[in-house]
Amino acid sequence: MSGQDAARTIIPTMNRIDRATKRAMRERERKDRDARRAKKPEAGAPAVARLDAQIERLTRAHCVKYDRKDWNEIAQRGLVEAAPRSNAKEMAARKALARYEPGVIDSLFGLGRDRRRELAERVLSAAKADQAAYDKARKAAEAHNTDVQAAAGVLALDINAIETTLKANVDREAVGGALEGFAVMQAAPGRFIVFIDGHELDAMPDETCALMPTGEAAFATLPAPNVRELHLSNICSISLRVGVEVLGTVGVETVEVLTRCHLPKGGARETEQLPVLYVKLPHAALSRMDLRKLEPVSTVTALGGRLDWDVERGFAPIKVDDLRLFVEQPKQALAS
Repeated sequence: MSGQDAARTIIPTMNRIDRATKRAMRERERKDRDARRAKKPEAGAPAVARLDAQIERLTRAHCVKYDRKDWNEIAQRGLVEAAPRSNAKEMAARKALARYEPGVIDSLFGLGRDRRRELAERVLSAAKADQAAYDKARKAAEAHNTDVQAAAGVLALDINAIETTLKANVDREAVGGALEGFAVMQAAPGRFIVFIDGHELDAMPDETCALMPTGEAAFATLPAPNVRELHLSNICSISLRVGVEVLGTVGVETVEVLTRCHLPKGGARETEQLPVLYVKLPHAALSRMDLRKLEPVSTVTALGGRLDWDVERGFAPIKVDDLRLFVEQPKQALAS
């Protein structure tokens, strides 16, 4: 079987046009934001929280408990159905709205209309929460059933079954914001390679945000070395996260991770996708680690990861010819 046939896309990466479009959108947003903020300053607390959450997604994706699935136990489970959709939260919110009668203070200051509007908004929020809870339970039931049906195939290291269960179980919300896409290849019996397409440097935040005493947000440009450090942490973090997801699913003793990203080509705006990190993730080592307490870069280094990074230039491509990874074939398989 060729490398291209064996590479199975779990999360599709962006194509060249999508990548260029997103890069242009980020550039336009960065040009427009100062003028927009000059007209209407942003509230500090939401802006700080938004930026902190973005950095958390990019650099702390690996902070999960490594756990290996017991496929023998899973094979013995029966199929399940998701519980019926509940509207308990929505009904409670509707009752609160129906029972509302303006009190003395509300009547005195004419706050009744605002209070009713607030309660009506809570009804909508509660309905969304009920739907989200049902969607989560439905997805969990679907993933459970997929695992039960795929268990025998995964135990036999069948790449089709492994692809099916990874697509059903990977937390796309958690990892999707920290990478472009990834695929898994069975290079030989028992040898699995994870190919990750990571974010380019331009996708990293380029500013900091602080809360002013007035409650407004104060933004400042993030120095270029700090942006490159964010990129390093992002590439290492997502490489660990996706690697442990695959390792915990497949059940072999080691998986290999090769992460690529687009680097500037010849000093122009053009970029070229090149390998920037390679690391082996052994089950024995990860079983002794608590990734939730570890920094991504030092962890990759401790595991013997191969990378070439400098604070003044960022990533440089690494040599992988000696690893026999069939690099070009998965690149085609990932393209959407």
